[in-house]
Amino acid sequence: MISVELLKPLVIVMVGLLSASVFLLWLKARKNKKSEPAKTRKNSKWSMELLMSLEWKRYEEICKAFLTMTEKGRFNVDVTNTGADGGIDLKLTNKKDKLVGVGQCKAWSGMVGVAPIRELYGVMASEQIKIGYFFTTSSFSADAIQFAKDKITLITGREQIKTIESLTSEQQNDLYRIATAGDYTTPTCPNCDKKMIRRQSNEKAFWGCSNYPRCKNILQIRKS
Repeated sequence: MISVELLKPLVIVMVGLLSASVFLLWLKARKNKKSEPAKTRKNSKWSMELLMSLEWKRYEEICKAFLTMTEKGRFNVDVTNTGADGGIDLKLTNKKDKLVGVGQCKAWSGMVGVAPIRELYGVMASEQIKIGYFFTTSSFSADAIQFAKDKITLITGREQIKTIESLTSEQQNDLYRIATAGDYTTPTCPNCDKKMIRRQSNEKAFWGCSNYPRCKNILQIRKS
């Protein structure tokens, strides 16, 4: 029988080897965690609450930056001028400044039906272009989704947040700075490009243009 005293050195060596193996595995796991691609890390700054709080014009700016980042420079993206936009909010042009696509952005709390999707497709047909994007902070009805199939890319608020969270931390922070610079919740007048004022009439609140009475444009206050 082997004595306990003879086994002690062997046990010490085995414990040492086991400890070293565990330590090496820990180092490897830590290294892999550090080298994880930035695009898989989430930025807690972004949420549906933030997206829903953006006024319509700021939301358009976010959609513009979002497309620029996710399409990786495939085309230039510009927001249309304030006022009559011809049914589009975003213009997509190639390097020769030719219109190749259009986009619509709706910062709505309610579901987007098929009618706005048909309108955007009408613009695409008129301009003879095949690239179309429709963004909304909410969602799309079943008939809107069916009509848009193979015609227009539909992006809901939750899908947009999920994609933003897959971007690099730097890209997420760039989008966040664009979203939250200055007053990003008070809506801009579509006619005058000035911030609107909350007004009250007959116990009903609404947004009125700060240029009143020269501009009598009003907007409904979006439901939370």
